[in-house]
Amino acid sequence: MPADRRRDRAAKGEMTPGQHLRAEIERLGLDQVAVRKATGVSRQTINNIVNDRQPISRAMARKLARLTGHSADYWLRASFAQQPERSVKRGRDIRAFGGVLVNFQIAQAVKEGVIGIEPFDEANVRAVAVHLTLGNQLVTDDGKTVNLLRARRFALKANRMVDVRTRERINLPHDYIGHIGGIDDMRVLGLLTIAALQVEPGFDDYVQVRFVNFGKQTIQLRAGMPIVCLELIPLNAAPVAPRAKHGRA
Repeated sequence: MPADRRRDRAAKGEMTPGQHLRAEIERLGLDQVAVRKATGVSRQTINNIVNDRQPISRAMARKLARLTGHSADYWLRASFAQQPERSVKRGRDIRAFGGVLVNFQIAQAVKEGVIGIEPFDEANVRAVAVHLTLGNQLVTDDGKTVNLLRARRFALKANRMVDVRTRERINLPHDYIGHIGGIDDMRVLGLLTIAALQVEPGFDDYVQVRFVNFGKQTIQLRAGMPIVCLELIPLNAAPVAPRAKHGRA
């Protein structure tokens, strides 16, 4: 962007997209290397954007939405206020509602690229959570890997356990957390669901789950069946990134 246009925007109290991205990187306690890793683009691309030598594309806007919590459309703005306000998504600021996201907010956040759930099926969205489903394979307690696409189903006998992961890959911005819970239909059968309670800010992976059958009957496990529910919670701010420790403690 020409220097005279940058000066003109500064005089109007506006920030360029690159200047705003630099401010957001500082707010999140990140550096350009961390942003490169989080978005999957080159460091040169990040450097070009923050210095206004390259515009933010729609694909890049979706990646920045997941990283920062602002929507993709937000990042496609021509300018930003010098004191950036929270992202307003289609007239509704998700944080204005407070607490756990409800059904329409979950769908909205996923569609706008703020939260990544891939693949996403809106039929799995519940009142205040989204059901995550069983992936295509599991590992038995004796170390055997079972392909559920080939086997169609797996019979989990009483007093046995298996390790599974979700079909969905979850990607959270740095100012969101998730809470994992069991599903009542599974609990009634006597199935104990063991998973990390909290999905950390910036998480980008599949959710790992262990099932233990404490019931008296065999439980049939099938790929694509709901196995856990995920609550999504916006934070008031992104946590400060911990400083690297040098030398001995």
